[in-house]
Amino acid sequence: MEDKKQQKTIKQKIVSNVMKTSILLGVLLTILMIISNIISTRHILMDNMQMMVKIASQDISANLHLLADRIANLSLEEVLTDESADIEARRNILEERESRIEFVWLAVYDKNGAKLFGDETAPQSAAGREQYQAMIQTDNIAIGTPLYENEIWQMEVGGPLKRDGEVCAYLIGSYKYDILEDVLGNMNVGANGSAYILDQDGMIIADRQTARMEAHSNIYDLYGSRQNNKVFDAMLRFETGAGGTMIDHSYHYVAYSPVAGTNWTMVVDAPYSDYLGIVVVTTVVGIVLCVLLVMWAISYSGKMSSKISDSLALATSRMTSLAAGNLKEPVVIAGTGDEAQVMTEALAETVVNIDHYIEELGNCLEYLSHGDYAQEVPDSFAGDFVVMREALERITDSLNLTMHKIQESSEAINRNSSETSDYARRLYDGSQEQEKTLNELIGSVDVIIDHIGQIDKSASNVKHFAEGAQEKVDQGKAQMDSMMSDMENIYSNMQEIINISRMIANISEETSLLSLNASIEAARAGEAGRGFGVVAQQIGALADQTAQALQQTEDMISQANVSIDTGMKTARQTEESFKEIYEVTKEFHGISNQIEVIARKQQEAVAQVAEEIQKVLEVAGANQELSEKADETAARSLQQAQELEQVVEAVTLREERA
Repeated sequence: MEDKKQQKTIKQKIVSNVMKTSILLGVLLTILMIISNIISTRHILMDNMQMMVKIASQDISANLHLLADRIANLSLEEVLTDESADIEARRNILEERESRIEFVWLAVYDKNGAKLFGDETAPQSAAGREQYQAMIQTDNIAIGTPLYENEIWQMEVGGPLKRDGEVCAYLIGSYKYDILEDVLGNMNVGANGSAYILDQDGMIIADRQTARMEAHSNIYDLYGSRQNNKVFDAMLRFETGAGGTMIDHSYHYVAYSPVAGTNWTMVVDAPYSDYLGIVVVTTVVGIVLCVLLVMWAISYSGKMSSKISDSLALATSRMTSLAAGNLKEPVVIAGTGDEAQVMTEALAETVVNIDHYIEELGNCLEYLSHGDYAQEVPDSFAGDFVVMREALERITDSLNLTMHKIQESSEAINRNSSETSDYARRLYDGSQEQEKTLNELIGSVDVIIDHIGQIDKSASNVKHFAEGAQEKVDQGKAQMDSMMSDMENIYSNMQEIINISRMIANISEETSLLSLNASIEAARAGEAGRGFGVVAQQIGALADQTAQALQQTEDMISQANVSIDTGMKTARQTEESFKEIYEVTKEFHGISNQIEVIARKQQEAVAQVAEEIQKVLEVAGANQELSEKADETAARSLQQAQELEQVVEAVTLREERA
């Protein structure tokens, strides 16, 4: 009941689905409207800005051409190129034009850039100015970039003065920056937009914000990025177009167009946020309309769902009672003239048919419950309910067939139970004999385990003795190695002693020879050398004694050397014997280990065999119990088969069909 209360009604489902659909449509329409507003705003703004920048670049180009025409017309004045003309006349014409055209200054310069005459505020030399170098290179009128001089922004325009087709001087005039500032200031690019002019290197040479002109900013240094640089490169290729850039962490629409007759590019940009208000307003209006639409859809769907749910309430309440097993209560027909009325009429007919079919089924089941399986199922079912009649027929046929088979099986079970009882008795006798044999086998295995245990103990003792022998042999080998090392050292020292004695013998011979020579020389010296001769004789005598002592020492060393050689040979033979004993002891130790391992494995294997025999003994005991229980079960089966035969005989069955 609690789960049914939690289920949604048809009215709730209709209202919920309509509300979800309306909200989804509203969200989709709002998103579509936002996207379309953004796209349309972008395209319209791009087109307008592109048109604006084209017009502005044309205005600037026209103004620059006007300035250039003025310089060109002034350069045609003959007084400026006539060498015989008075300098005052030249100055007067420049002053007249300067006051009439509102030049900042106007002057004439020679080919080296030195001022010849003109306004006092004009610079004395123009040689280092960009505009002057451009006139020399092009031999034509050139327009310089705006510059800040004498506390005013101005721009220079100049052209060559020619006499007989040859350049004799240059006329340069400086205009106020207002000619560009007016055009840039009159451009409507939003509340936070900007308009500026770039030269061929990307430098901002004119701007609505003169601060960027004073800083000599480069567009790449200010706002350079991979995406922005693509737009800036298009500008400096003197293309006309529009695009989007990120400036000061905000998205800007940018339009650009070259200024004809110059190496300049006119640029305007407007932040997207200046025009976002239009998109926000349209979005809010769309959301409000969607909310109103959803509220109206919910109200309308609520009324329609109430009518539908009221019509279906009659059928649902009756179906609920039908599900609870109420087949007697009549169905109230809905007089709506629609599907609800058709449904209640069909429900009433269904309840009547189900009640009739259940009554027929009850009668058939009543016969079956009393053991009458010979009754036929009435042929009064229609439509899909025929399946119920066919199923009931299959049930009765199956019951009849089953009972016939049970009858046959009870007879077979009766016979088999007698045979099973006989086999169970034989199995019980065999199990007892098997248990006796296994007990004897377990006794034999216990004796084997005891013998293997003694073998394992003996193997352990052998291993212990082998380990002791191994340890003693290792000690003897180490001592033998030490003795061999000492013998080698003695032998080496003895060789050194022999060498030293030989060296002393050589020294003794040389000393004796020197004594003889000294005696000869003393004899030659006469009385003066007598004392020296006595010393020489003593030295000779001492050398002879040393030689005799060395001879004796050499004989003793020779005898010791022979003994040491004999000892070395004996020690080496002893060392070889120790090595053989060490190898044999090592093999004996390995064999004792193998014997111990094999004994333990045999002991484990026999123990495992004993465990397996014990398991077989347990199985034999279990078989003995099972055979005894099988004998009892066979007796009970024989009794139950007789009882089953009596039950089958009490049931009324049909004759078996061919």
